[in-house]
Amino acid sequence: MGNNNASFGNRKTKTGRNKYKQSIYLLQNPQKYVGIMPIKCFSSWEYAFCKFCDLNNSVLKWSSESLEIPYQTTNKNYDSEIHRYYPDFYVEMVNSFDPEKYDRLVIEVKPKHETETPKAPVKQTLKMLENYEYSLMTYKKNLHKWAFAKDWCAKRGLTFLIVTEYDLRKRGLIP
Repeated sequence: MGNNNASFGNRKTKTGRNKYKQSIYLLQNPQKYVGIMPIKCFSSWEYAFCKFCDLNNSVLKWSSESLEIPYQTTNKNYDSEIHRYYPDFYVEMVNSFDPEKYDRLVIEVKPKHETETPKAPVKQTLKMLENYEYSLMTYKKNLHKWAFAKDWCAKRGLTFLIVTEYDLRKRGLIP
């Protein structure tokens, strides 16, 4: 990823190693970018996707965390709460089937395991059960948020996609 990478703070593990790569993406084609600067990447996968958008000739316009999608939750007291969801990317891209048209995409980059129902731990220590419960809550929240996002996008002629490390690897964006 070369010298187009300026760190702005990495979360550390207990051993002091970086848990995930955070950086600021520096544009090579600023005329295509229509979002807020600086472009903050919260993982190396988001960084790879920024690079894809910036350097791919099929991408006409793109932005990072520029769309605000309202979604509603219900808490234990059955009161509705409005929250704001900022998907990772908005991309306008030439349609591969008809070069005269373009696709408008809203993209969330997520680890594959966060898009699947968590599995209960075989060995059930208190910490493992707490982690499992947290994973379940996160998964449920993401499903709820993504359902609102899909509906919001559909009403505006946009397509909502979740991109995982498998998708990025398949396109050669990450090793």
